[in-house]
Formats: sequence, C-alpha cells, structure tokens
Amino acid sequence: MGPDHAPPPLAADASALSGADGAPPPLRQNLEMVTLGWVFGSVWVTATAGAPLTRFATELHASPWQFGLLTAMPFLASLLSLPASLLIERTGARKQIFLSGLYFQRTLWFAIALLPLWIVSRHGFADAPRAVFWFLLLTFFMHAGNAVGGPAWVSWMADLVPGRLRGKYFSRRRQWGILPALPAAVLVGWVLDRNGTSPIQTLQWCAVIFMCAAVCGVVDIHVFHYVPELRPARRRGAGLLKAMLRPLRDRTFLVFGGFTATMTFSLCFMTQFVALYLIERLGVTSSQTQLMLIVGPMLAQLLVLGAWGAAADRMGKKPVLVIAGAGLVPVGLAWVLVGRSDLWLGYVLMAAGAALWTGVEVANFNLVLAMAGAKRAAAGDASADGASAADGADANGGTAYVATNSVIVNIAGCLGGLAAGLIAQGLKDWSWQPLAEMKTFTSFDVLFVLSGVLRLASVVIFLPHLHEPGAKSVAETLRFMAAWLWAAVAGGLAGAVAAPARLLARFRPDEHEVALRGDATTPA
Repeated sequence: MGPDHAPPPLAADASALSGADGAPPPLRQNLEMVTLGWVFGSVWVTATAGAPLTRFATELHASPWQFGLLTAMPFLASLLSLPASLLIERTGARKQIFLSGLYFQRTLWFAIALLPLWIVSRHGFADAPRAVFWFLLLTFFMHAGNAVGGPAWVSWMADLVPGRLRGKYFSRRRQWGILPALPAAVLVGWVLDRNGTSPIQTLQWCAVIFMCAAVCGVVDIHVFHYVPELRPARRRGAGLLKAMLRPLRDRTFLVFGGFTATMTFSLCFMTQFVALYLIERLGVTSSQTQLMLIVGPMLAQLLVLGAWGAAADRMGKKPVLVIAGAGLVPVGLAWVLVGRSDLWLGYVLMAAGAALWTGVEVANFNLVLAMAGAKRAAAGDASADGASAADGADANGGTAYVATNSVIVNIAGCLGGLAAGLIAQGLKDWSWQPLAEMKTFTSFDVLFVLSGVLRLASVVIFLPHLHEPGAKSVAETLRFMAAWLWAAVAGGLAGAVAAPARLLARFRPDEHEVALRGDATTPA
C-alpha cells in the first residue's frame, strides 16, 4: 500500500508539535481544524463532480458546446479573483471575505439542484433549454463565490502554515480528504445506477446528491470559524496598485504562469469530455464512471501524495513540474486507444493522470505560496530596517501573486473550455475509420490528441526557463521519490509514516526537525 495508508497525525510530528504540558499548541490545533474541514469538503467535491454532474447536464439535453461552456465556467468566474484580491489587500479581512464567498458557493448548490428540476418537472423537457440556461448561470455564480473567497484562503494559509511544512502538510491534508471521498464516490454511482431509470428520476436523484453534498460543503466552511485570522496591514493608494503590478514584473512568475496556463488550457480539452465520452459513446454505468473518474484517481493520489510533497520540499518545485508534466503527455494521447473492449486502459490512464497531475498541483501550490510568503517576509524585513512604506508595499505582494496566477491560469482555462466546446460542436457529426479493423475516430479523439500535444508544448517551451535556486536535477528527484516510496513500502503499514521521515532526515540531517519546531508557535 501507499506510504500513508495508516493516516499520520493531521498537522505534523506529534513530538515536534506537542506543548510542554502535553496539550497541542495553537499551530497544531489550527492545522488540524483546516484538515478536518477538508474531510467534509472532499465529500462535497466528490459528490458534485463526475457522473452526477455529467448525468444531470446530459438529461437536460446540454449540447457539446454547452459542455465546453460548463468546463470553462470555473475559469471564467475566477477572473473575479483579481478584484477580490484588491479588496483583500485594502481591508486585510481575509477570513471574512473567505467565509462570505465560500458560504455563497456551497449553499448555491441547493438552487442548482432544484431550479432546473422544477422547470422540467413543471413544463416538461420541451423547456429543457431554459433549464440548461439556469443550470449554467447558477453554476457560474457558484464558481464566482470560490473566485472571491479562494485568494483570501490561499493568502491566509501562506501565513498560517510554516514554509518548510507546506508540501508535507497539504499532501497529508489531501490524503485525509480521500478517506471519506472514496466511499462517497462509490455510493453516488450506486444510487444513480439503481434509481436513474428515467430522465426525470435521474434528475431527482442528482438533485438529492447535490443537496447532501452542499450540507457537507457548508460544514467544511463552518470549521474555519475556529481558525484564527492573521490579518495583514491595510493597503491603500499607490502602494496597493504597486503590489498588484509586482507579479507582472517577476520573470520567474511569468514563466511559471505560462506553463500552468498552457497545461490548464490542454486539460480543458478533456475535463468534461472524458466523462461525456464514457457515458455517451462507451455506454459505461454511473458506478463505472465513478470508479474510473473518482475512486481510481483518488487511490492513485493516496499512494503518491506524500512522495510529491516530500520531493517539492526537499528537491524543489521545478523538477517535480518536469517529471509530472512530461508524464501527462502520453496519458492524454493514449485516450484515443480507449474503447468498449479496452475499458481497463481508461482506469489505468485516469489513475496515472491523477497521480501525475497531483505532482503539478503540489508544485504549483507551493510555488505560489512561496512567492506570496516571500513578499510578505520581504515587507517585514523592509519595515524592520526602517525602509519606506512604499518599499514595503512593493515587497508585500502576497495576495497579488495568488490572484495574478489565478487570473492568468483561468483565462487560459476559460479559453480552453470554450475552444473544446467549439471543436466538439463543430465536429459532432464527424467520424473517420482509416481501416476496417481500426476504431472509428470522432471529435472526442481530436480533443484527446490536441490535449496531449499542448501538454508537450507546456513542458518544452516554458520549464527550461523556470529558475528555482537550490532545485535538484530531475534524475536526483526521481531517485529520491523512488527511494521514498520504496522505504515506505518496505517499512510496512506500521512503518509507513516513520520510514519516509527517516529517509528525509538523511537527505538533510538537521533541517527536518528544525522545520517542525521552528515557527511552531507563531506562523510566518
């Protein structure tokens, strides 16, 4: 099994973080609360994605173009993250903005579930286009809530979680979220297979699933009431504008943004269309869809999350991006080989894609946190040295890095979803069978090939120019990850947590314990 099959302590090593009297200190309590929230949040994510969302849109007679629009919705809404970050930098009220945006996001799922269902129940499926319109509009507003609250959360976590713990902590937090998400995904598929015998019944059960998920989502956000806010100083005037423009003058940030934007654009060619391909063209059941799209990928993440987090912390983010990004290229291209008689390959590709994309996400998230945290630290140093307020303002671009990264990536995601929808709609009746013995290629295969080519372009064009001081080579990182995984497996279930920790200590003898103990009471 994976290195963290037996769940580790929520925050970090208990001996390193426990107080003198045995009571958990504030940092550990805070990190445990953040993890506890995600235990509920992961159920919300699982139950509102995969088969339920695709079946809901399909039964409303959504077109390929509308599926592309559905893919683009989160990215289109995320353009609101920039004005939201301006508000955060001006007021410093990160917790309040986060709670407002995310409560709005989660509770809106009740409307998403009920309004389209009410329209087709009252007026029949002849009025399905109006139901689809409201479904897409409400979905946009739902994602807008996350766009407003998301940058506040990332900036808040950048100050709450010490830098040397971020990769390890957020990897383990995701692992804890996988535990309840797996049975939730299986249950959702089982419910839809046994109760979705007609279009209206499928919509009804999808609505029930969405509302149950919304309850878990609200609980996730409620937990953050018990996490203290670390409010930064308010920013106004020229200093605020200067802070927001700072990322656009950072060459490393722009190269990194180019990679993630191109990779995100490529993934939008598959996001909703893989699920639609499985259900519409291959005729798989909801349970099979959930197993392939949710359960398999989550198990793969459970196996590799610890290794990616450790590699990002110890080896650097750049080699992690190179390894994961290059691996995603053949995964995208190989989807053209998946047919009704080769469903096993779909399971393999989804698991491999999730394992590799996890590496991209871990490196991406930690790079943005590092940039955000570095600017806040620079601002503190400038203040301590008696520098001017303007200089401190320029250095303190923490939230600006988060928001600008989000805007760049989400413009690419929006364009990717719209482009995929246009291609799918334009080629919906196109097919090609080169030889009688070969499969018939359709618009889905065109999307899969384009996705693979664009993934390759993101790795080849941008990553050679990404500069990260102290980063190890790709070969060293591969050896480190192989040794980490081998040490975890060889240690057995009882030693699945302790063995990788000992291996990490050998790479940097003193830093591991120092990182766990330093900043243990006062987050950066």
